[in-house]
Amino acid sequence: MSTCLPCALDDADDEAVVYRDRAWACEVSDGYEVPGWFVLRLRRHTEGWTGPTAAELAEFGPLAQRLSAAIQQATGAPRVYFMSFGENYRHFHFLVIARDPALQPDRRGAAILSLLPDHRDLAASLAVAAKVRTALTA
Repeated sequence: MSTCLPCALDDADDEAVVYRDRAWACEVSDGYEVPGWFVLRLRRHTEGWTGPTAAELAEFGPLAQRLSAAIQQATGAPRVYFMSFGENYRHFHFLVIARDPALQPDRRGAAILSLLPDHRDLAASLAVAAKVRTALTA
């Protein structure tokens, strides 16, 4: 198994997969199984904004837009966050988070990450993934 968590997601169970093509993938990730949270990543390993090719970056915008719309449709989220730090996992990837409409203002933005320890629920995450998958193909 790869030591790169985003690379290892290529081995994710089918029910965890929201989207895959030759270059990009979006899945529910081990350790981040909060309903409405996903990892969008390049399937090949590369680091930072200088790693992707021009073609990969050209695909990113339309895919991010489609994914965001599908997540909003499936969850009712008023906002979808795309967060990328590249510190813990040096792979070009984004944590994509559906922001619950009832989320308290002090937990919005980067503070949403504080929800991770107490909101992990694999079954609920996979159920949301199925809804987003359906919305993507509609």
